[in-house]
Amino acid sequence: MAIAKFLLFILTTTLEGMFLCSANELITIFVALECFSLCSYLLSGYTKKDVRSNEAILKYLLMGEASSSIQVHGLSWLYGSSG
Repeated sequence: MAIAKFLLFILTTTLEGMFLCSANELITIFVALECFSLCSYLLSGYTKKDVRSNEAILKYLLMGEASSSIQVHGLSWLYGSSG
């Protein structure tokens, strides 16, 4: 396993977490959360030769897509109701 890739994923995840903490608008929160989760997906499937790792990244990706679509729908309702 390449340690450089792993450290890059950890660094990017940390950076996106800091970006998420400093977000002021709904779209910024959503984009930062999606980038944060993308890096988490990559970290969960880091060991490509392990079957459980491949299964974990697939399940994590499908659940992330479903929750992301629900979140976008909720944010649009929130934005619409606030004017």
